[in-house]
Amino acid sequence: MPLRTIFLRLMLWSLGLAAATGALAVLTQGGNLVGRLVGTGIATALACALMMPASLLIDRKQLRWAGLLCMAAVILEFLMALSLIWRIAQDLNVFIVDAETRITFTMVFLGLAVGAAMTCAVPLRTPRHAVAAKTALGLVTITFVAYLVAIWQPDSFRGHGSRSWGTANALAVLGLLTVPTLVGRSAGERWNWRGVGITASVAAWFMWSAEIWNPTGSRLGVVIFCALIGVGAVVAHANLCLVAVNLTSNQGWVRNGAITAAGATALLAVLVVTEDQFRGGVPIDAEIVGRFMEATGIIAACGTLALLVLARMNRKVDVEPGSIELAEIVLFCPRCRRKQSLSVGKSVCVSCGLRISIRVEEPRCANCDYLLRGLTSDRCPECGTPIGSPVAG
Repeated sequence: MPLRTIFLRLMLWSLGLAAATGALAVLTQGGNLVGRLVGTGIATALACALMMPASLLIDRKQLRWAGLLCMAAVILEFLMALSLIWRIAQDLNVFIVDAETRITFTMVFLGLAVGAAMTCAVPLRTPRHAVAAKTALGLVTITFVAYLVAIWQPDSFRGHGSRSWGTANALAVLGLLTVPTLVGRSAGERWNWRGVGITASVAAWFMWSAEIWNPTGSRLGVVIFCALIGVGAVVAHANLCLVAVNLTSNQGWVRNGAITAAGATALLAVLVVTEDQFRGGVPIDAEIVGRFMEATGIIAACGTLALLVLARMNRKVDVEPGSIELAEIVLFCPRCRRKQSLSVGKSVCVSCGLRISIRVEEPRCANCDYLLRGLTSDRCPECGTPIGSPVAG
């Protein structure tokens, strides 16, 4: 029996169990036991629903690791959910303080980490995005371990525990800034202007980590940190706008406007922070600058959303197989010059009897098989592979 069918049947039985026990709880005003049975049925159904896409990934050789990772995560999430439903975690409070809270936090961050890792599965196969995908996988792993340390250490929410949370948050922000900056960069490609964003993001992470473990309270340090974060964010935003969005020649002003507005927002934010840190020492009207910052921020946000809309408008819709059949073609016979309509494949001229072989092929990407009909760009809009490149190994 196929694995998918097994999961579907388990889902049906689980939902049936949840329905029966739920109805029993309402009719008999059952206690905790019935409620736990309902929770177990729902948790089992959700676990089976998540297992199905994971089982489909296992069938694909290149994505098998992602499927196995997803299945392992679902099993762990299911076991932790059962420990909460049946109050096993509550019994652990004797040995571990706030065990239920810690398990809940672990479930949340495990789900986020696996979701981020699964998002990197497909770009990992594309040479143009492989560097960003590998970096994201590494940072996701390190950040998840940092969050686990923060969750499960004895003083989780005070002392060194709060510092561990700060360190994990710093790593998460580092990933949010560096990975978008690396999108579209192939291995061995020169860094150019994107290197500025990576350098600023890493420097901001070092400053943040140092302040967490050895606080100085430097006002100038706060301004420099905000400036570095701003540079990293602007470069990441600009790179995504340039690489991830395909526009026509007369739509480029929207992208330039969004990037310029984002840069202006970051600059004005640094000015506001500077005025806040050095009150009276900087001749800046924080209220006016703040209003301009809000205005440019709105323009940047709306411009970025407009880019997504334009990119979707420019994307060619792949016709469903069978909706348009390329069965014949109109041509002139190369011998008698008679215009006629002939069937695709082997045909014969209706006038002179010349045998003609006709082959029709839609233009498709060699890497992902995306339909390229009517494309104006020199790269595949789906995976970024240059048109005419051989299939990626």
